[in-house]
Amino acid sequence: MMSTGKATPERPEPPLVVDIDGTLVRGDLLVEGAVRLLAVSPLGALALPFRAVAGRAALKRRVAEAVPLAPETLVLNPVVVDEIAAARSAGREVWLASAADELAVAPLAEAVGATGFFASDGRTNLAGDAKAAVLVERFGEGGFDYIGNERRDLSVWKRARRAIGVDLSPRLARAVRRLDKDVRLLPGPRVRLRDCLRALRPHQWVKNLLVFVPLVAAHRVDAGSWATAAELFLALSACASSAYLFNDLVDLPYDRGHRSKRLRPMAAGTAPLLPMAGLGAALAAGGLAVAFLLSAEAGLCALLYLISTLAYSLWLKRKLFIDIVALAGLYEIRVLTGSAAVSVSLSAWFLAFFMFVFLALASVKRQSELRTLSESGSESGPRAPGGRAWTIEDLPALTALGASSSFAAAVVLALYIQSPETGELYARPEFLWLICPLLVYWLGRMTLLANRGEVDDDPVVFAITDRTSWLVGLASLGVFVAALAIRPAG
Repeated sequence: MMSTGKATPERPEPPLVVDIDGTLVRGDLLVEGAVRLLAVSPLGALALPFRAVAGRAALKRRVAEAVPLAPETLVLNPVVVDEIAAARSAGREVWLASAADELAVAPLAEAVGATGFFASDGRTNLAGDAKAAVLVERFGEGGFDYIGNERRDLSVWKRARRAIGVDLSPRLARAVRRLDKDVRLLPGPRVRLRDCLRALRPHQWVKNLLVFVPLVAAHRVDAGSWATAAELFLALSACASSAYLFNDLVDLPYDRGHRSKRLRPMAAGTAPLLPMAGLGAALAAGGLAVAFLLSAEAGLCALLYLISTLAYSLWLKRKLFIDIVALAGLYEIRVLTGSAAVSVSLSAWFLAFFMFVFLALASVKRQSELRTLSESGSESGPRAPGGRAWTIEDLPALTALGASSSFAAAVVLALYIQSPETGELYARPEFLWLICPLLVYWLGRMTLLANRGEVDDDPVVFAITDRTSWLVGLASLGVFVAALAIRPAG
């Protein structure tokens, strides 16, 4: 429960005692540990509710033993870190006191230079009155200053010399002020609606426009079918945001060490983990419900998409090459879901064409990640992105894979143009040949730019903001309309 740490002969000021969860750390060590356990051992995470029967302290010990938390993968509150540094500079002892398990607290105490720490020990949950009793026993009544952040810390503030609060609600601040009129209030990470919405990655919803592709391919123009596809777009977007939230949860330690992903709301600590997990579950349930209301087939496809994204986050993305095939498959499922919702049958040519296009885009995504790592790393740095099986040495193979997939997509499109069914759908199908060089140019350029490190981690996001991609898309649309509407003379 307690580590004595280093002894200080003289105390010009009483020791500073610092809470961890929500105070020093943006978040909760138990939640952080449970999330990481889910990433490395899903079955072990599912067994946690049964572990809770033995008590909260036993649950924390189980999680701390299963997944040690490295201090560098946690997000600390810089204001509290400065308080600790100032206290140490003044010659004061600094102690950490937390309800988190001592196995998780010990490395953090060493990292911030604390004199020692008090923590749960697998039997006693050191929170509220239990924490206050231990601190009074060690330092005496009023013999310490305490930094905390939540209502159960009131029993500790009541017995401290000085109360210091972090990001307190107005109501809690008034309660603390009744105990100590000189209470100091420190700022904390504000949870903003904008950050919570950004965690949903609404810009990624553009990928779900693929549900409209079957309607375009079948030349369906009735308002009912388009309304159904629009509803499915919203349902699949809810499922996608749910999947992104789950992915960000299991990728927390990797994202926090990444150049750009560390700015994601949950990785940065600006979006609370548990509420965001609950929001993700609600979005998944709502999205699936809407999809099943549209049709049983659409609902099953949406369920397949959700299961596939969870499998990708937990396992598939860590498997060499399987991750790229899985990414391409997730794109393909979007198209199939749209097809099921509006009862449009897709030809084998159509599905093969998009599979190669999506395989090329998935290759570009991995290329950009490896190129970024190559340019930002050192000889002694990591040779692979966190949680991935690819290494920098695989860049040439990925580039070749992206290029070959691009040409394969063009070949399949050319064969489709020559097929008898094309003549039944288009007035001038020969015009469609113009899309082949446009496709090869767009995918080939994307592959080359990724190899140069000029493509964002997600090629779809890059394409949305890329003027050349827009021009290629408009030109392809013009060719499609011309092939559809221009009748041969005579």
